[in-house]
Amino acid sequence: MENIVEAYNSSSSDNDLEIKPEIQKREEIENSSQFSRSLSSQLEVTSFNKQKRKRSISMEEMDVSINIKDSISQKKVRGYISKREKLKQEIESKAKEKCLSTINEEVCKTSSQIGTLLSIPNKISSALESTQDKSKPPHFNTVPKRQIIYLDTKHVNGVNSILWCGSFGQILASASMDGTVRIWDVFRSKKCVQVLHHDGAVKDIQWNHNRNNILSGGYDKIVKLTDIESGTVIQKFPHSQIVTALRCHPLQSNVFVSGMIKDGIQSWDIRTNKLIKESKKFWGSVNDLEFFPDGNNLLTCSDYVVRNAADKNIVVWDFDSLTAISNQIYQEAFSCTALRIHPFNNYFIAQSNANYIAIFGMNKPWKLDKRKRFEGHLVNGYPIRCNFSPESDYIVSGDSNGGIYFYEWSSSKVIKKIENAHQGICTDACWHPVLNGIVASCGWDGNVLIWG
Repeated sequence: MENIVEAYNSSSSDNDLEIKPEIQKREEIENSSQFSRSLSSQLEVTSFNKQKRKRSISMEEMDVSINIKDSISQKKVRGYISKREKLKQEIESKAKEKCLSTINEEVCKTSSQIGTLLSIPNKISSALESTQDKSKPPHFNTVPKRQIIYLDTKHVNGVNSILWCGSFGQILASASMDGTVRIWDVFRSKKCVQVLHHDGAVKDIQWNHNRNNILSGGYDKIVKLTDIESGTVIQKFPHSQIVTALRCHPLQSNVFVSGMIKDGIQSWDIRTNKLIKESKKFWGSVNDLEFFPDGNNLLTCSDYVVRNAADKNIVVWDFDSLTAISNQIYQEAFSCTALRIHPFNNYFIAQSNANYIAIFGMNKPWKLDKRKRFEGHLVNGYPIRCNFSPESDYIVSGDSNGGIYFYEWSSSKVIKKIENAHQGICTDACWHPVLNGIVASCGWDGNVLIWG
């Protein structure tokens, strides 16, 4: 038994000796794997930290570069400027400041003079004193020969219309494509004393019955009533389309009519600033408006031409209802640009694009006078206007070549023409209401000229 026990012990000890190295190997392997894992994790951590550091460094570099770019963009790089050029720039800036100060002084002076503008100048008062009845203008028996008054400035763009103030013509107003209405003191300072502004080109102007105020309208779709003494806008009348023509009622001092490009004609009350009536049944753009002397009827002309006839070109309207009474007045295939009522006789004239001025009767059916017309000037589709002299002995008209034409009413002949009065187109010319042989003209060269 003892031998058996010893043999067993010896065998177990041998087995233990054999198992121990295996266990040690396993432990070593496990330790090595744990070490490798720890190393790999440490390497991963270090690589992640390195990437993080790189990212932070790159972001810092980007921020620095952006800041540098911003600072570079904020700092304008200026080239080298010599002392001579610096002195020149300083002199120019000082000259500009002086010009601005002088302009402001002139504006202040002229604005202070506006209060005396509506007083009658000596030239007009002496002309009135030469007649026995001061309420009537003197007889007009001459036409102008040359330019007699030179105004100090001009419009930036072309001038569409000009108009003397009231029945004495103390001052002159002009409407221009540069978006301004200028008031001129022609006989005293020969300067522009007030500038009224629009947001677009101004097509037409009308003095209100109160001669201190003027109506103006154009491309900004607004008619403004402005006080010329202060330059402040009293009222605004908004429109749906471009305003092309204006006319005040001859008897109702608070009513005026406006014509537009597409939306017809409208009548307005100045006191309430409200639309009285409108007529959208119109054909084409309204080129001009004119009231009959009694104020019951209204004349309009448009650019509407269909096929070979312009049967809706000149229209007579009933003013109270704004309904068309007749549209079969002018049957020729040419549109008209201007209408004027004869001051004393029952006639009205129309400036036709057929290069003549047509005559119509004031009574129904408003017939065209086919035996008499005023021709010699050129219209050629331009918005050229014409006007009567105060005693209707003569008619003056603009010309597409820049000339001014004077016609005698009785013979319909050209008695005087001033060629090349304007560079380009002469759009309007109007007679002074008092002074003998004084005519103002305007054109697309921006000039307002006074002839006598």
